[in-house]
Amino acid sequence: MLTQFKNPLITIGITLVSGLTSVAISAPAYSITLVDLNTFTSIGNVTSSNTVIKSGSLSNDPPPVTVVIGGGDGSLEKFLDISPTVFETAIPNTTYGSAIKKTQSFNAGDKFSFNWIFDTSDEDQAFVSIGNNIAVLSGSNPYSYTFPTSGSYQVAVGVLDVRDSTGVSTLTLSNAQIQAVPWETDTLPVLGSTVLFGIGVWAKRKYARNSQS
Repeated sequence: MLTQFKNPLITIGITLVSGLTSVAISAPAYSITLVDLNTFTSIGNVTSSNTVIKSGSLSNDPPPVTVVIGGGDGSLEKFLDISPTVFETAIPNTTYGSAIKKTQSFNAGDKFSFNWIFDTSDEDQAFVSIGNNIAVLSGSNPYSYTFPTSGSYQVAVGVLDVRDSTGVSTLTLSNAQIQAVPWETDTLPVLGSTVLFGIGVWAKRKYARNSQS
């Protein structure tokens, strides 16, 4: 049973510390924000509000973007602001490509993810670029990336023709989202409840003492 204190601030303080301790040891609740891919900047063969990205070209589609080795105006490297050797190292023998990109701030521990379907009949590759580091989309679905440190990052997704310029490979994206653990979201409601609880305890004890006097 709690000891009765004459100073209400002591009662509130002890109750507040107890509440914050329970918050500290409880599991954080993740907040999920859906990502509107239509807010990304696109280049090349990109349609359907930036959810469909294609390599190569069709007669009724926008022209492809040449991945120029050495960079230069109009190249995918220029669009992503990366060195031409980055593509050549990660995905050799590229010829054409299309992509979407967006730069924004992330907190350490934030997780960016999306579902994807890649339809190709040859060696073409789909890729993700986080902070200009190219990774091939392969294996498990959805793709996810957890940011190790807070800061501003460029997030890009695209498709590359490999070894030829024929045929069309299609990457379809859906359910893009960011999972975050904002301290304020989880703590403030509990903090407010804790303060109110402490005031209630003090008021109850004060009423009990006045009734006895």
